[in-house]
Amino acid sequence: MRKRVHLLIALVLALSLALGVVAMPVAAAVEFNDWGPRVDEIIMPVIKEQTARRIAFERGESVVWSGLTQPADIDQAKSLDFADMRMTLGFHMFYLCFNMREAPLDNIALRQAVAHAVDRDNIIRTLFKGYMLPMTSFVPQASAFYNDDVPTYPFSLEEAARVLDEAGYKLDATGKNRIDPNTGNLLPEMKLLTPTYEVAPTSAELGKMIAESAQKIGLPIVPEPMDFNVMLDKIDMQDFDMYVLAWSLTRNPTHLVNFFHSKNDVEAGYNNPGIRNTKLDELLNRLDMAPDLKTARFAADAAQLVLAQEMPYVPLYSRPYIDAFRKDMVGGYVDMAGYGAANSKNPWTPLNIHRVDEAGNPVEGGTIRWALSEEPDNLNPAVASSAYAWDVLDKLFGELITMHPETLEDMPWMAKKWDVGIWEPAPGREGTTITWYLNEGMKWSDGVPFTAEDVKFTIDFLKDNKVPRYLNYTSDIVKVELIDDYTVTVYFDTVSYWHLYNASLAFLPKHIWKDVTDYKTFEPWNEPHPTMEGYTKLVGHGPFVFKEYRPGEYVRLVKNPYYWRANP
Repeated sequence: MRKRVHLLIALVLALSLALGVVAMPVAAAVEFNDWGPRVDEIIMPVIKEQTARRIAFERGESVVWSGLTQPADIDQAKSLDFADMRMTLGFHMFYLCFNMREAPLDNIALRQAVAHAVDRDNIIRTLFKGYMLPMTSFVPQASAFYNDDVPTYPFSLEEAARVLDEAGYKLDATGKNRIDPNTGNLLPEMKLLTPTYEVAPTSAELGKMIAESAQKIGLPIVPEPMDFNVMLDKIDMQDFDMYVLAWSLTRNPTHLVNFFHSKNDVEAGYNNPGIRNTKLDELLNRLDMAPDLKTARFAADAAQLVLAQEMPYVPLYSRPYIDAFRKDMVGGYVDMAGYGAANSKNPWTPLNIHRVDEAGNPVEGGTIRWALSEEPDNLNPAVASSAYAWDVLDKLFGELITMHPETLEDMPWMAKKWDVGIWEPAPGREGTTITWYLNEGMKWSDGVPFTAEDVKFTIDFLKDNKVPRYLNYTSDIVKVELIDDYTVTVYFDTVSYWHLYNASLAFLPKHIWKDVTDYKTFEPWNEPHPTMEGYTKLVGHGPFVFKEYRPGEYVRLVKNPYYWRANP
């Protein structure tokens, strides 16, 4: 652990010096308020083109230029006197995913050969001027569960060719194409899906670089940039060979269960590569059902070892979160360890951000503009999958528990406290219980009281409908019991260290969703609210209320008049 801490400190210092940004200090206190919001309205203009986002920031048409990755953008932001640049190491992974369900990518040797053909250092040097962190593991370096003692696949076209040769994928007479030993025919063309250059130029160029490198060893991989939402649909339908994308992860390693357990290999599930490995499933079950931290660490380490051998992904890099704010227009943004200041999973910046006057003094109320880099594909919280959709949704919904921005320790939030207990789902077998004690007087954004019934309804709805995005949360829940209006107990079939977080589902207002018959096609943002004129059925309990979405133009959010933390 000491070695890992020293490594993280060195990475923070090196990156902050290279970037010329303010890095989140290792031992400094982060200042924040636990009430808000302090602005009346957030307008989120949809600005897909990267240069246009830079211009919008420079003109003051967006108070934040978030998620900076391109060196030219970072250098430009550093040159602006009014830009306050913030940086934290992130729970982030950019990766290449294989569809392992069909030949030829069901062959481990082919996947390992591609891993050897990926030149991470050249990608980071060429596309990012060294601003990213090379990643060879399935847990980011910023995580306490990172395991650096796993097999890696250093860049070597010679080694990649040797792996293919030994597996029987020989070159044809031209010396340019590989023959599939299982069919005797040339390997079929394999398409590598990427977002378009207009939306994500580095991702598109990265895909091209990987394809060109693979072609040098006779693998017919070709890049195919496409509309981002079309790409997501193809991935959900398992209609792809390979793709490159990023995950924003969390402090816990449970993403390993979500992404790689065979139970999540379902349409629109998170096991996109379709990996089905009995040994891995056993380890992931152990991780998922770990009764304590020690067991969780062991299982996470062992699972990372299996994944490093199977290579359903090729991890490419982990990026620090680099955001630029207009310090002459706003203040109050909060650095959050592992997430950054502008990431949607950081609940503190939307709560604390405020306008400032010419002297830099806080100004309450008013409107700020916060750019979106892509259309939110779907604003139904039961099915939304893209980071762009959650950039909106995370501002509309609260949580039963939250995290301290500096320590990442659990904090009571909509639940004022909780108890973790044990029960017997069957004679001689133990399961976990989580009892939530809600704050009284909270309301949904339409004024309807938020109670324990909404917690029960959310969990029951997601479980009964087997909603793919939440299968890993609900699969071990046996029942939900109402104690009173503000107390509810969730019963699990198993014992797990993580069930506290699996039980924290409370985002579906019963009075809206009880009449929903098909959650997949329900578009709450497009249906008028039954009693509130000018609002929709996209009802939440966070600091802001959804007001309007004009595709191609903007999303408009307004201050939630019923927000339970509106005052100190």
